[in-house]
Amino acid sequence: MDNRLDVSVVSDSRPLGRVTNPFLVFSLMVFGASTLLFGFDNNVVNCSSRAFARNQDLIFSVPLVGTIIGACAASPSQLKFGRKWSVTGCYIVSIGGVFLQLFAKNLGMFVAGRAWNGVAYRCALAISPLYLSEVVSASMRGRAVASQNVLTIFSGVIATIVVNSTSTINGKSSYMTPLAVQCALPIILIPFTVFLWLVSHGRLEQARHSLRKLRGFSDEEVDEELELVRRSEMAEREIGKDANFWELFNRQNLKRTLAASSLFSMNQVSGIILSTTYATIFLREIGVGNPFRLIIAATCYQLAGAIIGLFVVDSAGRRPVALIGMTLLMAIDFIAGGLAFASKNNKSIALGIATLSFIFNVVWTGSFYALSMVVPSEVATLRLRNHTMSYAVGWCQITAVITTFAVPQITSAGAGNLGEGVSGV
Repeated sequence: MDNRLDVSVVSDSRPLGRVTNPFLVFSLMVFGASTLLFGFDNNVVNCSSRAFARNQDLIFSVPLVGTIIGACAASPSQLKFGRKWSVTGCYIVSIGGVFLQLFAKNLGMFVAGRAWNGVAYRCALAISPLYLSEVVSASMRGRAVASQNVLTIFSGVIATIVVNSTSTINGKSSYMTPLAVQCALPIILIPFTVFLWLVSHGRLEQARHSLRKLRGFSDEEVDEELELVRRSEMAEREIGKDANFWELFNRQNLKRTLAASSLFSMNQVSGIILSTTYATIFLREIGVGNPFRLIIAATCYQLAGAIIGLFVVDSAGRRPVALIGMTLLMAIDFIAGGLAFASKNNKSIALGIATLSFIFNVVWTGSFYALSMVVPSEVATLRLRNHTMSYAVGWCQITAVITTFAVPQITSAGAGNLGEGVSGV
């Protein structure tokens, strides 16, 4: 019998009862929580500007090499171990990286720990969107995948508050305490046992039990969906077993590859780096209030934008969200850059730039950031899904290395000396 997927089965649109239930929401949160590692790591070092004031290019950009390695490792690890065990492995690897940062004796060890941790959280970030897109219906896919962004930003808020609370402590404890909290995250984030992994290993009865919890369906409807999943799993394994990474660049796949990777990379050059990675330094340079409090406010604005993104990606559609978001971000960048060049000492203008930065955070997380996870999980062919997501995340991190290394060279007084005027570049 031919085990290849019947398209008529996949496109079956008969109602299957209630689509969501508390257990499904909980499962999505548990697996989506893999992004907590990234959100916390990014904000801990970002906000600890006094502890890491020197060698910014090394501390921020060099560890991104680890994230490129993590993105490249995501696809083969999924094929060999499945999504659940791959993410579990990422948690285990992350513990070692954070421990190395926590007990680092010198800058080299600290940077190596950050790179180590980058391997873990970027590998997880390339895996979890695929899982989230698989366990919900197509009408909910955008919200499910974009929910990762809410958890990422939320962990950033927590990290910022922790750093702010320890900023008055003298000595190493001021930065070791946040790192200790970060170390606890991968220990407590144990991924939920999901039915897809069980199906892929032939444990259909256990898969049925898990699916029954995830759905509010009758037993007959659960059996029907389980059969669809089983046949889809067989088809995916058959279609993707000989998939080659270089197929991404074939003529028939090139447009999909560019569409999947472009949003991720454009995120890095949008200007968001000034209100995330270099936010504390940037706000201190323009002389606006207490940088720590402003960072907490800015991160809360990002959280608000991420929540908005949950709804607009499905209700408004992917393309309108991308086009409108791009237009608004470009306008904010040009206005902020123009204000910076207009006057370097006017407090009102400095406050205006900070306000535009907050608006930028809302628009960015509600549009570009929301889509950067959703689009790669959707546009790829079934055969190349793993490779496409790994490529998109990897290319994003290559862009991040360039921008993270370049921004200090452009903004600092001893180099390009553009300061806040870099927003217009």
